[in-house]
Amino acid sequence: MKNETQVFIYSDYPSTSLNIDLVIENLRQYGLHIEHRGNLIDFLSLSEERLYNLATDFSSTYIDDISAPLDIINPVDSSEIEPEINRLLGRENVRGKFYDGYWIQRILYKLFSEKINHELNNGCIHLIFTARLFGTFEDRRYHARVVLMGVPSLISTSGLVEAPAKPREYYYVKGRLIQSDLGTSELDNMYKGKFVEYDDPKISSILPSYALQAIFYEITTNAFCDNPQCCLSNSHWQEEVLKIQYEGVLCERCKEIIRQ
Repeated sequence: MKNETQVFIYSDYPSTSLNIDLVIENLRQYGLHIEHRGNLIDFLSLSEERLYNLATDFSSTYIDDISAPLDIINPVDSSEIEPEINRLLGRENVRGKFYDGYWIQRILYKLFSEKINHELNNGCIHLIFTARLFGTFEDRRYHARVVLMGVPSLISTSGLVEAPAKPREYYYVKGRLIQSDLGTSELDNMYKGKFVEYDDPKISSILPSYALQAIFYEITTNAFCDNPQCCLSNSHWQEEVLKIQYEGVLCERCKEIIRQ
């Protein structure tokens, strides 16, 4: 059966080591029809006023207290708008900012509905690769996420670094160093290779698995597979990510689903 699902990919200044062409090549092996639409802001063709409004909206979704849900978006500190415009244009690094993922998604959905309303809820899947670190509020606090399913789906290169947990002993050693008033600057070097780093060259091999999770969610309403060896497995640890998502292998059941 011919696969009619159309996947559109956008970039919002993700990690410099992310090769989106390699991600697309990986996904196309499953017969998916993929179009790379390039930079998100360029695609949206926003006027200066609309860009200012988008920066204002994004600034209102910052998470300052991870224990308090952002039920209504925050009043905007005017001093944040210009830096956020620079982030949208790739002139300033987004690291250090933590966004509410669902609010970001709502804001972008509104822009998409104005630009390409005919493509929404019509067998089209929209994936945005971004460096923005976003989270969702669950179990009384915000948790960083790698991927947020929906329209559009968001996939964060920063989330790949921050969301899956590092080895348990990493946190134990870090706690002991802090208790002893010792620096932790060498800690990452001690555990180098056991977790994904910022601008890690492995990112291009790992993120196709997360893109597939977003695609499977749109196709089946279920992003994850119970098979721990399938790349759609819901990994919670960096060790799992480096093995399961890095290898990027679908189980036979999931291969059959995507063929259909």
